[in-house]
Amino acid sequence: MRRVLIASFATFLLFGIKSCGEPYGAAKDTVEEFLEEVKDKKGQEALRYLHPTFRDSLAKEVKLPIELTELKPSQVLACFLSSMGANIDEIKVMEGKPLGKENAMVKVKVVDGSGIEKLFNFVLIKEGDKWLIVDITPYKPEIKKEQKEK
Repeated sequence: MRRVLIASFATFLLFGIKSCGEPYGAAKDTVEEFLEEVKDKKGQEALRYLHPTFRDSLAKEVKLPIELTELKPSQVLACFLSSMGANIDEIKVMEGKPLGKENAMVKVKVVDGSGIEKLFNFVLIKEGDKWLIVDITPYKPEIKKEQKEK
């Protein structure tokens, strides 16, 4: 009985340490799953990782002549995401960091078909038990100015 109790406690402790070690791991997983869907040309599936307001604003930016399509804006965005995936060779989630209690930023490296590396910041918000992407921007490193000594 004592061994069972010790084994149960050790398992509980292991899971507790893992969850405390990286509270924003689920946000990183969301970004990785989103990019895998895009890479696999599954734009419709990738949409579920975008926050509805961000998805709608992206859909508005995709402009097609009305004569060429009768698709809903979200369908056009899904097609656009699918076509982007054709040029992705490699995805690597670099780091995740908290921006607040329910917000996180995840830095990602994407290598395209030409071997060019691009870095992106994904900003996520937690709604319920899900993390959703609310912004994607090219990564810009912080440049710290040195203070001149007098």
